Amino acid sequence: MSGKSELRRKPERSVAETAERDAVLDEGLIAHVGLVAGGGGDGRGGDGDGAHPVVIPMLCARLGDRLLLHGSPASRLLRTAKGGVEVCVTVTLLDGLVLARSAFHHSMNYRSVVVFGTASEVTDPEEKVVALDRLTDHIVPGRMAAIRPHTDAEIRGTTVLSLPLDEWSMKVRTGPPIDDDEDMDAPAWAGVLPLGVRVDEPVPDPLMSEREVPSHVADWIRGRQG
Repeated sequence: MSGKSELRRKPERSVAETAERDAVLDEGLIAHVGLVAGGGGDGRGGDGDGAHPVVIPMLCARLGDRLLLHGSPASRLLRTAKGGVEVCVTVTLLDGLVLARSAFHHSMNYRSVVVFGTASEVTDPEEKVVALDRLTDHIVPGRMAAIRPHTDAEIRGTTVLSLPLDEWSMKVRTGPPIDDDEDMDAPAWAGVLPLGVRVDEPVPDPLMSEREVPSHVADWIRGRQG
């Protein structure tokens, strides 16, 4: 551990249990992937540009003790990441808006995981299929059983990166607002506005003949259960 994952602000909100970390990664749909690109064409994403930070939202999925990322081989971020540069990946779940009696103490309830490390490209064809299956089923569990397998062209046309979950931190904020004593009798309403992923009725492809919506689509849900 290099110390990059040490929480310096509000360390009391730190969570160290890997089960809690995995729960966030398994619920999250989007990861923000950051790295430094460019740098004068040194083979690490360089195309002659000067070094500059880049943060891109991407689909992610956890597979055991590794985090999977995927995209087009033409993606500059993926080309840079697989070249051996360090990356920082963040997955955040927003659970609520915290409305305080003063603007200063408004906040958010959240669960956030930050992973640091060096990603490697998944090149073995069988391992790549497993990774692509996991990425698909992470978004809609049971989806791969309902659709055709990946073609060889699709497998070759997708870059998959694997990032070890060796160095990470997790931070959580829960509960009501924390107001100053002198504001406790203020007339303003205070409390938490819970947030979650809203699921509407599935919209069928207009080019598809009429058919029943499968259970893995109709029953799709995200978030803590029970």
